[in-house]
Amino acid sequence: MGTVAQARNTDGLTPGQILQVRHHLDEVLASPAFAGSKRARDFLQLIVGHALKGDFDSLRERMIGAEMFGRPIGYDTGSDSVVRVKATEVRKKLAQYYRESASPTLRIELPSGSYVPRFCFESAETLEHDEIGSISPVAPRRGVERRQEQSTVTEADLSKRMPDKRDVLRPLSMWRRPAHTQNVGLGLWIGSALLALAALISGKRWYLHSNAASSIHSVAILPLRNFSGVPAQEYFADGMTQELVSDLGQVSTLHVAPIASVMRYKGTSKTEPEIARELAVDGVVEGSVQREGNQVLISVQLTDGKTNHPVWAHTYVRDLATALAWQGEVAQTIVKEIDLGVTQQSQARFRRNRPIDPVAQDLYTHGKYLLEAEDCTNGADYFRAALNVSFNYPQAQAALAFCDGHLGESDRMDSNDAFSMQMIEARRAIELDNSLAEGHAELANAEINLNWDWAAGGAEFRRALQLSPRSASIHEEYESYLVRTGRVREALAEIQKSGDLDPFSSRLFHLEGSILYYCRQYDQALQLIQKVRTLDIPPPNWHFLLGEIYAEKGAFADSIAEFSRAGSRPQALSHLANAYARSGQVDVALAIIPRLEDTVKNEGIGRYEIALVYAGLGKKDEAFKWLEEAYKTHDNGLTYLKIEPCLAPLRSDPRFDDLLSRVGLSQ
Repeated sequence: MGTVAQARNTDGLTPGQILQVRHHLDEVLASPAFAGSKRARDFLQLIVGHALKGDFDSLRERMIGAEMFGRPIGYDTGSDSVVRVKATEVRKKLAQYYRESASPTLRIELPSGSYVPRFCFESAETLEHDEIGSISPVAPRRGVERRQEQSTVTEADLSKRMPDKRDVLRPLSMWRRPAHTQNVGLGLWIGSALLALAALISGKRWYLHSNAASSIHSVAILPLRNFSGVPAQEYFADGMTQELVSDLGQVSTLHVAPIASVMRYKGTSKTEPEIARELAVDGVVEGSVQREGNQVLISVQLTDGKTNHPVWAHTYVRDLATALAWQGEVAQTIVKEIDLGVTQQSQARFRRNRPIDPVAQDLYTHGKYLLEAEDCTNGADYFRAALNVSFNYPQAQAALAFCDGHLGESDRMDSNDAFSMQMIEARRAIELDNSLAEGHAELANAEINLNWDWAAGGAEFRRALQLSPRSASIHEEYESYLVRTGRVREALAEIQKSGDLDPFSSRLFHLEGSILYYCRQYDQALQLIQKVRTLDIPPPNWHFLLGEIYAEKGAFADSIAEFSRAGSRPQALSHLANAYARSGQVDVALAIIPRLEDTVKNEGIGRYEIALVYAGLGKKDEAFKWLEEAYKTHDNGLTYLKIEPCLAPLRSDPRFDDLLSRVGLSQ
């Protein structure tokens, strides 16, 4: 072994050396030195990933600040030192790692004043270009071993040589080469790599059928790890996870942990048996995604949660255009391997293979990622962009329908415009794919929001649940429909069903609290809020709901405090003014009405909200005047007429029953 270290930038690295760097990076990121700082891990992964691809333009301070920290591309790096501070932290952690490591054969350095990493090899005996074809995709933790000739490997040998499951999920690091070698022998290398993995997989399937097949009836799909070397690609890995959960969720005989439950384990150090116990499942599916341009490498493995033994594993190479078909293929294979029956409806969904433009799919996946963060405004932009690229994209149509409906319901968009678009988009989604449950769910919402056609809405919701009975989100929307029509007991029973499907959903807990409020079960709603605060989940924004509950319990000071923290949109302002009115602070309540009138004038929303203020003031004529204005403009607030506690002073008036009848909610 050479004694003089070789310090190289990526321009001088051979493919074998790049492979070593990627494996070494995995070790560094998993070390105690980096264990306590996700940002430091992401920073190092980002700069090494860009460097290995030769993308040095992205390693300027301004570009790193924009990509990793969300700074505007033209931000002032002189006054904002976030990148420099994080780089200093990474240098310290690298120094700590190498102090604690025993004679490392490779070092990653980040020179002071630079964001381009340097790679130092202690030996000149690194793998050269012609060795790539013999590298096993199941690589050991350190170095690279040559695989044995495939023809000499027997099934018995394979069962003895079963790789560590972490190695199976490590990406095939050289599946795409740097620019100067990328076109030489790539197909041969991928072919040999997959042949080697196929041999290993055959051994795994033999193991499966002799031990684990009949014991798995429930699974958790852990978040696929992003091995693309760019933290900005997290949305892609998360999107692939969501689609796989959705596809497997169509199997009525298999319980699949909901997406909100599994996303808590992103980056976890817990073992598969620990996760299986916590989620009460038999098996755990984990994997990784490595994307380079329009090509995707996916490694996935199913593990028995009780024994921690691998059941099945495979690696897929796909182009982006066919990546949507991948989830169905994996779902069908997993179901087949664990010997579960699949309905014809589920099989049809698995086989669905509509070609999607890779750019459109990428935009759609990014939009779904934003929806999980409850960012409908930006999510809608991505779905529109996807549809501009590929007009015949039912999933994007349904997702856009959801966004427009949500923006209309939350007063961030004129309700008539929002619900009209929701109707058009939902119908288009169904026209493209009549088996798409999300399309029927959004058509149900549009029928209610735009036409006040509660019967048609109920029929579409039932159709959606028939197509996707385990969709927690569709169950949630159906619950809202039930409670607004006054079917309180059914709504509470439905809450229990969706709670079983998604027990860690912040959104579901918030909806349950709202339903309890509309059912006048205020103490139970408060108990629920206290319970959620003890759980290890991201807490919902409770301010608005707490304000409503405290107002109905007569605790107006607490109610006003909560509404004051709930924002300045018409919905929050109107309830704040209602609480002021009911607490006797009439002048303060009246002073808020002009602000709501300005919103009506400028944005076309807020008429129903003004009626709520006048109801709190006991001014019935003014309240009904604004309710009539809301009726003329088809204000979505009227869909809550039957259950809104703030309207209690108006219910004895004959005009109220007449309005209920016209909105389709007659008692």
